[in-house]
Amino acid sequence: MPDFEVRGIGRETRRRRKRVYRACDEGEARQMAEADGMVVERIQMLPDEPATEAQLSYAIDLGLSVPDNATKDELRDILSCHLEHDKPASERHKSFAKAYRVHHTRFVGKRFLFSMIFAALQERGRERELVSWFAYRVYRELVHGGTDAHIAGPDDPVIQAVADELVNDEAVLNSIKRYVGSDLIWFGEWTAPDHTVHTGGSNRTIAYKRTSQLLGDKLPLHAGGASVHVELSPPALCAAVSTNTPGHRLVIVLLVVVLSFILFLVIAYAK
Repeated sequence: MPDFEVRGIGRETRRRRKRVYRACDEGEARQMAEADGMVVERIQMLPDEPATEAQLSYAIDLGLSVPDNATKDELRDILSCHLEHDKPASERHKSFAKAYRVHHTRFVGKRFLFSMIFAALQERGRERELVSWFAYRVYRELVHGGTDAHIAGPDDPVIQAVADELVNDEAVLNSIKRYVGSDLIWFGEWTAPDHTVHTGGSNRTIAYKRTSQLLGDKLPLHAGGASVHVELSPPALCAAVSTNTPGHRLVIVLLVVVLSFILFLVIAYAK
C-alpha cells in the first residue's frame, strides 16, 4: 500500500503539519488527514521502497526472474508465489480488490489476494461488503466456476439482494468471519486429475447453507427461468458430487434408477 505525505494546517492549532499516511489512494489519505484535524493543502505520493539486497539475492538463488526496478512489495509477492505454490491472481480478481480498495502489486498471488480482501472487509462498518463478497464466492462455487455464468461480480443485484437479507443475521456474520480468506476460492473437497486432494472452505456452515439456499431461490428468476448451463471440469464435478444438497442427491438417485433399468434389460436380453 502506498504512502502519502500530507501537508496542511491544524484545524484548531493553526500550526503547520506534515504527516505520512498509508492509504489506497490520495482520496483516502485526504480523509485520514482531515479526520486527524488537518486542513489539507498538499498531498504527494511517496515512491515505493526498492527491493532489498537480501530479497534480490534470495530470488537469484531460487532461479527466479526479477523485473528491472522491482519494488520491495513486488519482489515479496514474487517470492511468495514461488515458495507458497500460489498462482498469480487474474486481472478479474485484481479488479475486485481494487473495488474494495485493497492495494496489491502486479505480481500478487491469488491466495494472498483473497486473504487481503477478506481481512479488509472484516473491518467495522464493512459488514455488507463482507457478506456480498462471501455470497458471490458461494455463487461461483454453485456454478462450478463457469466462465459463462450470469453473475459477473459482487455488485450484481442478485448478490446484493442476498446480502440485504443476511447482513443483520449475527449467526451468519459470525460464521463468515470464522473462514479465512483463501477458503473462499473454492468450497468442499475435490480430487484433481493428478489425484491430489484439495480442501476448500466448509460447505456445512450456517453461512454457506443460508447463502446457498437464498441463491438457489433467486437464481432461477435471474436466469429468466432457465437453468444455468455450466461445463463441469473433473475437479468441479468431484466438488459438485461431494456437496450435500437435495439437488445432487436427486441426480444420484436418478442415475442409480436408470443404471438399474439398463442392467435389467441386459439380463433379460441375455436370457
